[in-house]
Amino acid sequence: MPRPVEFDHIAPIYDETRPAPSAEELGALTELLEGCGTVLDAGVGTGRFAVPLRADGFDVVGVDLSLEMMRRARTKGIARLVRADLRQLPFADDSLDAAFLAHVLQLVPDAQPLLRELGRVVRRRVVVLLPQWCERRPGGLRRQLMERYRALAAELGYPLPERGKRYEHTLDELSAIAPPKAVRIVTAPSRPGETFDERFGRWAALSLGRNQLPPEVHAEILRRLKAEFSIDPNRVPRPRETRFVVWDSNDLRASRT
Repeated sequence: MPRPVEFDHIAPIYDETRPAPSAEELGALTELLEGCGTVLDAGVGTGRFAVPLRADGFDVVGVDLSLEMMRRARTKGIARLVRADLRQLPFADDSLDAAFLAHVLQLVPDAQPLLRELGRVVRRRVVVLLPQWCERRPGGLRRQLMERYRALAAELGYPLPERGKRYEHTLDELSAIAPPKAVRIVTAPSRPGETFDERFGRWAALSLGRNQLPPEVHAEILRRLKAEFSIDPNRVPRPRETRFVVWDSNDLRASRT
């Protein structure tokens, strides 16, 4: 998993540069966790999912490596927080009812040890949110834009820091670890009225450290990107799609290394 300092650094801008969980996503997660009391938010971050789940009556325990991210979760009322690597959780077997994993899987090269560990500590089920972008191929437009943004920043005299490696995990790969009990596809609308400049600005702030560039340099990079890639600045993005993959904990424990 990436060094905690990476997320400590972006913690102050994390919430404003990511869309909040949609009503559709929260509704699906609440339904899939129905009947579970104590729920582990594996990779709690700033509490973006933990806060609404707690409001719905779940007893949420958050785990993360980044102290700065968890400090922000605590200010939102998430009190039960533990600093730990998700692959070595400080919990006894069957000590929680369920666990869910949102926007974390891309940070680990091998999903199996993490999923097995989640299956070990919960009695009932594990839910993984697998966004569509987790399965994008190396040649995808977003990745090309990000790589070109970084190259242009360096060309203009502002090299950006490298971030921890990201990994892609497909539904087929996860299903080979242990057959899921259910897969639900949830579609959520994109941010209404958001322009390309605003949308890409969010991506770059979170993923590339754009906040370290002078505004005029960022604007020049965007101008070049739109020209090079023939981007319509008013193009409406597609709705985001997320697969909610559900396992029984026993099935994950029985998966082979």
